[in-house]
Amino acid sequence: MDDELIQFKDVTKRFGKNTVLNSINLTIPEGKITGIIGASGEGKSTVLKMMTSFYKPTKGKIYYLRRDILKDMGNITQFFGLAIEDGSFYEKLSVKENLYHFGRLYEVKRKLLKTRTEEIMSLLGLTKAENTLAKDLSIGMKKRLDIGCSLIHNPSILILDEPTADLDPLLREQMIDLLKRINSHKTTIILTTQLLEEADKICDKVAILYNEKIIEEDSPRKIREKYGCDNLTDVFNKIFSKKDRITYQESSQEKSHLDLLQKKVEKKESLISGTEKLEKEFEDIPTIDEVKEDIKIDEIKNNGN
Repeated sequence: MDDELIQFKDVTKRFGKNTVLNSINLTIPEGKITGIIGASGEGKSTVLKMMTSFYKPTKGKIYYLRRDILKDMGNITQFFGLAIEDGSFYEKLSVKENLYHFGRLYEVKRKLLKTRTEEIMSLLGLTKAENTLAKDLSIGMKKRLDIGCSLIHNPSILILDEPTADLDPLLREQMIDLLKRINSHKTTIILTTQLLEEADKICDKVAILYNEKIIEEDSPRKIREKYGCDNLTDVFNKIFSKKDRITYQESSQEKSHLDLLQKKVEKKESLISGTEKLEKEFEDIPTIDEVKEDIKIDEIKNNGN
């Protein structure tokens, strides 16, 4: 296991004159679940976006396997999976069609894609809903589908922005169990959350953002011990009750991994638009109708057998 799978070294991020993150250092261990926690406006989502090259650091470097992420961007699409809070699947496609479509976008070979789709639906408990349109799914099932679309190319790193947001207590417990199962397959998970009890339960490591800095970076147990608290909620209250807190609420529109992979994405600081090589690689991305036709052809062949 690599204790420094991903490294932030003296990373600063500014939007205009507003500093969101100021010379932060962070290491993400391989095969573990790492939580980025902090109050609203502390820059949690910005950390994830820089990790996936949506945003470039104003200063500093981010490394994956000790290679500069911005100079090795092909590995991002190959080894990283991203699921954001708002979801990024097609509402008018079924569960199976969404997974198949994203598999094609990620260039999963057709022979492998059918097997991979079935594995993902089984893992996420989506098999019985494979022909249900995404728009007709419950909130919890939509969360699962979004994660499934991010896992279809078998990434080694799964990045999740508020994966349990808007879920009731029962569904949150189910999501936590799901993330543990995914992690048991040696997938490194990095997530943001404002639900501190969850971070206590699921995270092997926690990084706390406060006033543009990462002020704590350790296991939940060691952080609790340092602050003399029984839980992370009490730690959070001790830190964020200070009167010197400053925040910058990011206002730029969220991007999904749908935007990330489509060839006509706007020229912004995104994973694709930053490199001509990747743009050329996705020139032949199939349309939704082509995906549906491929599925029909596969089913006809299977029935013929």
